[in-house]
Amino acid sequence: MDLHDKTGLLIDDMPEMRSSMRIQLADAGLEKCDTARNVKEAIDRLRDKRYDLIVCDYNLGQGADGQQFLELVRRKQLLPLSTAFLIVTGETGYEQVSTAAEYAPDDYLLKPFTAELLGARIGRILDKKAALAPIHRHLGPGGDRSKALAACDELLAQGGRHLLDVLRLKGELLTAADRNQEALALYEGVLQQRATPWAEVGKARILAALGKEDEARDHLQQALAAYPNYLAAYDSLAQLVEKTDKAAAQQIVEQALRVAPSTQRQRRLGNLALENKDYARAETAFRRTVEKDRTGFFKGHDDYVGLAKSCVEQGKTMEALAAVKDMGASFANTPELKARQAAVECQVHVRAGNESAAKAALDRALAVQKAGGLDAATALEVARACFAGGKQEEAKQIIQTVAEDHDENPAVLAQAQGVFAAAGLDDEGTLFLEATKKRMIRLNNDAVALAKSGQLDEAIAMLTEAADRLPNNCQIAINAAQALLMHVLRNGADAARVARARGYLDQARAINPEHPKLAEADAFHAKVAKAAPAT
Repeated sequence: MDLHDKTGLLIDDMPEMRSSMRIQLADAGLEKCDTARNVKEAIDRLRDKRYDLIVCDYNLGQGADGQQFLELVRRKQLLPLSTAFLIVTGETGYEQVSTAAEYAPDDYLLKPFTAELLGARIGRILDKKAALAPIHRHLGPGGDRSKALAACDELLAQGGRHLLDVLRLKGELLTAADRNQEALALYEGVLQQRATPWAEVGKARILAALGKEDEARDHLQQALAAYPNYLAAYDSLAQLVEKTDKAAAQQIVEQALRVAPSTQRQRRLGNLALENKDYARAETAFRRTVEKDRTGFFKGHDDYVGLAKSCVEQGKTMEALAAVKDMGASFANTPELKARQAAVECQVHVRAGNESAAKAALDRALAVQKAGGLDAATALEVARACFAGGKQEEAKQIIQTVAEDHDENPAVLAQAQGVFAAAGLDDEGTLFLEATKKRMIRLNNDAVALAKSGQLDEAIAMLTEAADRLPNNCQIAINAAQALLMHVLRNGADAARVARARGYLDQARAINPEHPKLAEADAFHAKVAKAAPAT
């Protein structure tokens, strides 16, 4: 492949290696190539420019390694699917790169190598990118899954060298669309032709989605026996086992970490160890998480929270408070940070028996919380501190608001239940959250009934108040938009109401672009806007 019209980004922390590799890339035909010394510089480059190819050394010195950098830019959607990613590594980095699953590079190249070999590898991965471009253009933000699936079928009908890659993408798309029987048939068809680890894991995930969890677990265990370094199998197995045996799930995550280190898995290990009351192991996992990445790109508030909690449970009060202090030094001074720090500090002081210090910290946390705008995780941490500090009613009020705002988000509701459980109120939490869910259903039903009976002004007032108060509730936002549009349809053009409805639909899309009612609401908006244009 002719590389003269391609653009590249070379990332290496060693000046002499950058120079040498830059010459090899030019010899291979890639003459338009920028360079970066570290992750921060590379991210700045990616935000300013789109590249056809990234060549990244695995060892990037004191910051994140090349595999972590790939994970980061994929998660932050800074790397288009059309961009090829090649990791250059020595023998010591081979396992970490070759066994990567969820954020795998397009290829990796072991040192030393010639310019000819480098050029051949680059040509190969760019050729694959070109072959899969009809699918990739419909993926990512704003993509159309149905068009991506149609592109898969077209490429499969044409044949070619990349059929397995097309099948893998199609399997992932079918799985994401909950077309489980079709996905299962695809994976089984692949496995009848050849043993393939991604198809084994894909089949197991579909079996689990179909409720056949025991069969899925057995299948994953067999897959790991055949592919003991395939990380996706460990991840899927741990997720399944965690539902019934958190101790066994912790062991599986530890096995995966022995295959290849990962910030995400260290964090998961820490959380599992905390739940299992294995506080020493939790401390080790969270400490590795916060110390591994000196760039700060991979760390989050939760890592320091977990470290503080695992320390205080072992009686290490000073170490716990040090973790809280370090959290403040590692992140921007946002309301979330202030509330998290104060809430965790309160819990540490409560466990240490420092009542006055605990009260002062809780007061600070509540002051930030009452100002509003906190994310769900931070608000729930404040609620946890309220329970620890003896303010049950305040805790329940915070949890109620979070549950109402996220009543379609099982993960957030599970976290809310976890706050009750940590306070020894598991059963009460179940009843409380069920009652909250029923109230939200009743609010929606009552508003819809008012709208259908012609009392649109009352319905609009009820729904818009709720949509403004609960900015993360997708269904409420959609219903508010539809009520406004019904008013316009019945009473004539009203540009302000049409625009406000559009705002609520945009709010809903930001929450959940895959919500089943969103497409219908968008179509209704388009119909009303066309039939009743502003005057």
